[in-house]
Amino acid sequence: MIRRTLAVAAAMAVVGAVPGAGATVNAMAPSSVPSASKARPASAAAGPFVLRGAKAMAYRVPDDVVRVSRVTHPDGTVATRFQQMVGRASVLNGQITVFRSADKSRRVVIGAHYPGLRAVNTLGLSKTDALAAAAQRHGERGQISTHLRIDPRNGRTFYSVDQIRPAHRWITWVDATTGRVKRSYNALTEDTGVGVGVKNDRKRIETVRRGDAWRLRTTDRNGPENIGDTIQLTRSARGYVRLGGKIMFDTDNVWNRKVPRYRDSDQRPGVDAHYYANVVDDFYTDTFGRNSLDNEGMPLVSVVHFATRVAPYCNAFWNGEQMTYGDGNGTTCKPLSGGLDVVGHELTHGVTEFTSNLIYEDESGALNESFSDIMANTIEFYAEREGRDPAAEPDWRIGEDVISIYDTPGFRNMADPQEFGDPDHYSERYLGEEDNGGVHSNSGISNLAYYLAVNGGKNPGCSGSASGHTHTRGCTITVDPMGLKAAAQTWYMGYTGLTEYANMCDARRATAALAGYQGHGSTVRQAWAAVGVLSGCEPGVPPPPPCFSDGDAELPFGSPHPYGNNANCVWRFDNGSPGFQFRFSLLDVEEDYDYVYVQNANGRVLNTYTGTYDAPVWSKCVQTREGIVRLTSDGSVTGKGFTVDAVRNC
Repeated sequence: MIRRTLAVAAAMAVVGAVPGAGATVNAMAPSSVPSASKARPASAAAGPFVLRGAKAMAYRVPDDVVRVSRVTHPDGTVATRFQQMVGRASVLNGQITVFRSADKSRRVVIGAHYPGLRAVNTLGLSKTDALAAAAQRHGERGQISTHLRIDPRNGRTFYSVDQIRPAHRWITWVDATTGRVKRSYNALTEDTGVGVGVKNDRKRIETVRRGDAWRLRTTDRNGPENIGDTIQLTRSARGYVRLGGKIMFDTDNVWNRKVPRYRDSDQRPGVDAHYYANVVDDFYTDTFGRNSLDNEGMPLVSVVHFATRVAPYCNAFWNGEQMTYGDGNGTTCKPLSGGLDVVGHELTHGVTEFTSNLIYEDESGALNESFSDIMANTIEFYAEREGRDPAAEPDWRIGEDVISIYDTPGFRNMADPQEFGDPDHYSERYLGEEDNGGVHSNSGISNLAYYLAVNGGKNPGCSGSASGHTHTRGCTITVDPMGLKAAAQTWYMGYTGLTEYANMCDARRATAALAGYQGHGSTVRQAWAAVGVLSGCEPGVPPPPPCFSDGDAELPFGSPHPYGNNANCVWRFDNGSPGFQFRFSLLDVEEDYDYVYVQNANGRVLNTYTGTYDAPVWSKCVQTREGIVRLTSDGSVTGKGFTVDAVRNC
């Protein structure tokens, strides 16, 4: 996985621009900083930490910190943030945040602290001196503030001079003893370009200048104390089937290049992938306090122009490390990065991976897909409220801005799943093996439960589905709405807390329990009942192993019927003498993906079977005393398996 490490020694490009809890300097006297005669930098053991459980409950905030903020989150969790101080100098990267649940029964502490930190230099400059040093480089214009800070890496104090202007924000670090400029940079770094998206709408996008060109590369503004690190970058696969490619660049920071059918050099898919990744990141930060997908600042990497040199590619996917988008087919499917809900959907798969990690099959897989749909549409309403996607209107469809099926925008409808042929009631769920057990189709059930919890009302199958589909179950239930804000918090906490193999019953119980704290438990129970997930339902359990190996197999032997996904099992049969053949009375595995092998005792493969065969099937002659039958399967779709019921000499 791509991860970001908040190491103390990392480059902290934006930290200096943020004052530390009343650390504003007003011509301070040298006595304001501990004497250099007692100076020593922080020990090697000091630095970032995370405490949970008993250790968090026992933690006591150090004496050398001051409180800078206290925030109450929607679920009642109170986050109190502290800044470490050495005298009146705020410690670079020295912040501690204490999270405490509303009932004070749970606590988490996150931060960095440097015990025993002392300045190794004397304070020889005033605020005016520091400003003069900065002005030599950038002039005296702008809204100016100056803060005294101390670097825990070396124990030196410095002034951070912040000069805010219309098109620049110059940050200058000035050594507090020598007056030497340690570092100077534009906190905006000319990083706001203008681009045109797939919907031909103009967007302002964050970019970074390197040499004579700007690149689709963004710095994280959401980490602790804005410690800067790359969080978004957008590459082009240039039409090839590959997950890498060069970071997209432009020479004038106006991203408006258009090419017919969005071919390789078209900038519109890149503009949208980059812009919408930022919107999704901000949504998770603003709504749930989440720091990227893994909550640890994981960079958001996007790749556009995928596979178009091979064939039209109307798809997008999250692969555990990055997002990848196709350019569509030019007619019913536009570049997938042009839909905010598509981008939000796929990136939410990343959130799921780092939280509940719902297994991608059967009901747990349907919940995985549903959570992505739920967050995707919630992101659309967030974007409308924040004015982040004016060319699109929020709704309850998925993919409506980039895909049209039979002249109907989108490919799923959370408010009416049957419009696209997905079940709207648990009794109608798909029970077959295709699509990993219906992960996309059955997601409509839990999607509708969320929609009803937000908006209230009846199951559309009771009151007029656009598809004409009707049913009678659950039609006496009218759900009372709880609103988007409360529902989003409930579903987020509930779904990210589920176990890997959770089913819809588990989702019902989790969301209902959490909603109870908010006074909305009745609404959530109604919503699930309206889609047929009822009180008293059976919780999910992991499926049985895909097959069982047997090192001493006796006739007849074989796989389960059907066998499971991700199988790799071996049956070893001792014939008593060399020279025999296996007879398969059943031989049925997914063609070109699952395989049955016949091997001799030395592991040499004699037969390879894939697909469905008419019984009986006789293997090649096994010239050793023992023979081996091996079954392997991939992660989706299975067959009936195999049975060996007899052998004969050869």
